[in-house]
Amino acid sequence: MKQETHSSPPYARLLEGLRPELPSVAAEIVRDVARPGEDLAALTAATRAAVESMVAALIGAEEFTEDSLSALRSSGARAAREGESLQQLLDRYLTSGWVLWAAATSRSTAAPAALSALGTALLKAGDSAAAALAEGYGGAERQIAARSGAARREFLDELLALPPDDPAAAARIIRRATHLGLAPSDGYRVLVVGMGREIEDEGPEILRVALALDRPSRAGRDGATSMPIIAAKEGRLVLLARAGRPGAAVLDPVLDELAGPRGWIAVEGPAATDLAAVAGSFGAALDALLVAQRLGLRGRLASDDLLLERALLSDERLLRAAVDRELGPILGAPRNGEELLRTVGAYIASRQNLRTAARELGVGVRTVSYRLTRVEELLGRPLAGEIVLRMTTALLARRLLDPDAGGGRRLGPMTSP
Repeated sequence: MKQETHSSPPYARLLEGLRPELPSVAAEIVRDVARPGEDLAALTAATRAAVESMVAALIGAEEFTEDSLSALRSSGARAAREGESLQQLLDRYLTSGWVLWAAATSRSTAAPAALSALGTALLKAGDSAAAALAEGYGGAERQIAARSGAARREFLDELLALPPDDPAAAARIIRRATHLGLAPSDGYRVLVVGMGREIEDEGPEILRVALALDRPSRAGRDGATSMPIIAAKEGRLVLLARAGRPGAAVLDPVLDELAGPRGWIAVEGPAATDLAAVAGSFGAALDALLVAQRLGLRGRLASDDLLLERALLSDERLLRAAVDRELGPILGAPRNGEELLRTVGAYIASRQNLRTAARELGVGVRTVSYRLTRVEELLGRPLAGEIVLRMTTALLARRLLDPDAGGGRRLGPMTSP
C-alpha cells in the first residue's frame, strides 16, 4: 500500500509545465507501441488518457495513492473485457514513463533535484502501474472465465452432438455461435487432448490453457473474435478454434507443463469447413485418440494417421476371431509360442533380414532361422509372399486388441514434425 501525501513533490512544477506537451508525448508513445493494422485513433485516445492520468497522479504524490492504483486496476479489468492483450496495455503505460522523462530532461531550466526526484518517481510509477494493471486484468479474466464457462461448455456439448440432418438444430447453433464470437461459415479445427487423467469442467487445466492462448486485440471483419473455446468432454480437454489457431508453438509447452512426465496425446480431427462439420471432426478425433491411448502413443497427430487402426477396431469381436485364426497355430505351439511370435514380428520389421532380426532380438542368426523354420512348420506353409502380409496385419491387430501382448514390436512415440 502506498502512503498518501499532501505535500507537493519537488518536480510538481516541472510536470505542470509539461501539460501542454502531452498531446505530442502521447503521439510519440503511439508511434512506439502501435501494431500493424491497429486503430490509431482509438490507441491515441487511450494513450493520451493514460499519460494524463499518470501525470495528474504524480503531481499529487511521488508514489501512486490507493485511489490511483484502484483506477489502474479498473483500467486493467476494462482492457481484459474489451479483448486487449495485457502486453499492449503494459507497453502503453511503461513507454509513457521514459517518454515523459525525455520530455522533462529536454528542458534546460529544470533543477537537478527536481529531475532526480522525477526520475525516481517515474521508475516507481512504472512498477506500481504494471502490478496494478496486471492484477485488474487477471481478476477480470477469471471473472470472464467463471461467467462464460458454463455457457461455452453447454454450447460445445450441443455443437458436438449436432445431428448432420437437423436444419433447426443447426440454425439454433448458428444463432448461439455469434454470441460467443464464432463465425458459422469460417473453417474450424478440433483438437482432443488426453493427459493421462480425468479433466473436469472446472479443472485448473481449462483456465490454464485458455489464458495461455493468444487473445485477439480486435474483432474480425464480421465482428466475431477468434478466441478458442476450451472445455472438458468425457474427461478430456477439447479445443475448438478457427483454422490455424492456436499453433503448436503456443499450445504444446502448456500441455507439457500440465501433463508432466506422463506426457500427453493430442489428436486433431479433419478440417471442419464450417460449424456444422465440427461434430464429425470431433467424433473422428475422439475415436483416434482412444486408439492412440490404447497404443500408448504420445505427442500430436491427426485423426487420419490412425485410419487403418480405427478400421480394424470397428468390429473387435471379428478382429479377435481373425487374430486367433491367423496367429493361433503359433501361439498354440507346445512351447515358446510368444517367443516365436516375437521372432516373426522382428523378422517382418527388419524387412525379412535374418541378421537385423537377430540383432534386434539379441540372439544368434541360427536361432532366428531355427525359430522361423518352426513357425513355417506350425503354419504349414513358407513365411513368404501373402502370408507375410497376413502376419503383418494380424500382428498389428493383436497389438491393437492387447497393447501389452509380446507378439509384435511396439511403435515409438508419435510426435508432430
